[in-house]
Amino acid sequence: MRKTSKFIALCVTAALGVAGCGDSSGGSSDDGPIKIGQIASLTGNYTPLGQNNKLGAQLAVDQINAAGGVLGRKLKITVKNDESDPQQAIAAFNSLATEGAAAFIGTPFSNAALAVQPLAKQRKIPYVSPAAADQQVEPPSPYVYMTPPTAGVVGEQLLKYFKASGMTKMAVAYDTKSSFATTGWDKMKAKAAEYGIDFVATETFTTTQTDFTAVLQHVRGSGAKGLMVWATGAPAVILTKQYAAASMGDMKLVFSHAESSSLFIEPAGAAAEGIIVASSLGTIGNDLPDSELKDSVVKMVEPFEKANGDYPPGFAFDSYCAVQLIAAAIQKADSTDPEKIAAALDELTLLTPQGTYKYTPSDHAGLGPDQVAINTVTNGKIVPTDWTKQQLQTSLSQ
Repeated sequence: MRKTSKFIALCVTAALGVAGCGDSSGGSSDDGPIKIGQIASLTGNYTPLGQNNKLGAQLAVDQINAAGGVLGRKLKITVKNDESDPQQAIAAFNSLATEGAAAFIGTPFSNAALAVQPLAKQRKIPYVSPAAADQQVEPPSPYVYMTPPTAGVVGEQLLKYFKASGMTKMAVAYDTKSSFATTGWDKMKAKAAEYGIDFVATETFTTTQTDFTAVLQHVRGSGAKGLMVWATGAPAVILTKQYAAASMGDMKLVFSHAESSSLFIEPAGAAAEGIIVASSLGTIGNDLPDSELKDSVVKMVEPFEKANGDYPPGFAFDSYCAVQLIAAAIQKADSTDPEKIAAALDELTLLTPQGTYKYTPSDHAGLGPDQVAINTVTNGKIVPTDWTKQQLQTSLSQ
């Protein structure tokens, strides 16, 4: 696997720096920049996600352009704000499509991404989404792809970890107003018995909830070894602080990849110490074994940290990789025609800082459970568990 990934990475890097004559029937004039549209939540509830989506995408564009562009042409990204609102996301998509975007990087807000999805199919323009809702790609929708690991994939990797760690009795709390959270729980629940995991307590909350006293009281007496929380945004921070202040014994607090960044760890503060959190592989780049994957992460992380003063959160990785995938598809298609780019994405395998994507006509997510890390928070940092370290030593040495 390592040799294959290295070959793919070298081919793509070389291809991006070599001029080509290609068909330029979309994206812009034959000799002008290739236009990529980006919808980002630059205001509203999802501002921290959208701002980092923007930073990650622009970094990838800058690096590709510095290496010579794609098909001998520069990439140009145009960003429009969806204000964390599905209706504004629709308006932004239509505007960018009219301006000649050859492909899109989507909004981080799952509900907005699902609202835009039919437009990508209707206009036949590839849309690579940094939002985490599995419904975007299950079943596969023409022209729609995603970069975060699906909630189902993350849930399955967490179940494997629970089994290996003896956490066979678990409790769950999930946000009923979040498409991502409800999907994550549904997928985890469906596979729990396969891994011998019994969820002995189920609690719900909503995105605007600020008091989790009742949730914690119900879970405390359940006999669960851990509390799995499916949430995004503010509820995760509030629940973590209230959990730390409650008498929960040895029960572990567990989160999905939605909390795998400083955007959660920093506001949660000392309360986050010792929690379990899933993530993409890029999040633990500093702790990866030496490999082509780690080299790919370093190439993204070092300039991001220099420019922004912090390790990139998963949201920055998501859009950085989206640009890489679009650029590789344009090169593979030898064209900026949106339909040809989508056809190329359907057959694309690419090593990125998130892991190796393997898109096929039946898989528009591209990442499997082995591309997900299970981590713990130690001294305010997300570090891989021993279980994940052992898995990576094996998989990255092959």
